[in-house]
Amino acid sequence: MPQKYLKRSVRKRIRGAAMVEALLSFFVIFLVLFGMLQVFYFFAGQYFADYAAIRGARSLTVGFRDYLVEREMRVNAIGGSGLLVEPALSSFSVSSELASEYSSGQFSVEKTLIQRYMVGARWIEYEYWFGRSSDSEKRVNTRLNSSFTHGNNMIHGKTEFSDYAFPDTYTKRLFFGDGISLKGDAQLRDHARTYLMD
Repeated sequence: MPQKYLKRSVRKRIRGAAMVEALLSFFVIFLVLFGMLQVFYFFAGQYFADYAAIRGARSLTVGFRDYLVEREMRVNAIGGSGLLVEPALSSFSVSSELASEYSSGQFSVEKTLIQRYMVGARWIEYEYWFGRSSDSEKRVNTRLNSSFTHGNNMIHGKTEFSDYAFPDTYTKRLFFGDGISLKGDAQLRDHARTYLMD
């Protein structure tokens, strides 16, 4: 075989090896980035569980009634609660651009809905509050539970997203088995007894 053809075949093999190495390194990079996204999603859900516990306990320490404490807790967990289920986005008169982008439409109506929910004028519900989705084919097991107790002049608040719904259920099952619960804890001094009368 002439020397010229031999050099050409060696160059082709080197280019092919470089492509395989590049593909393998891209696979590893994407795997790491995807894993980081899952970890971020976990920490964001944990943050909202903690924040909801703090805000619920704070509401109780300043004398809010139990139903307002529950609403305060749920509103402050909205960031980790999935998409709006009730009322359905289609029940609002939004532009066709917003209707096609569910999250944008959700964001545009949430401000008013949350305020009306807090005063008891409107009911709202999110996917991870009661394990219900606006899409009938999507199965959601996540529920948001809470408990607030008095003791030794302190309020102890607990919130929990049970079986938290990660974006990728395969990864969740691979690393966490059947599911993972995100628990928030807060303990505050009970100031309501100082200045409120029974």
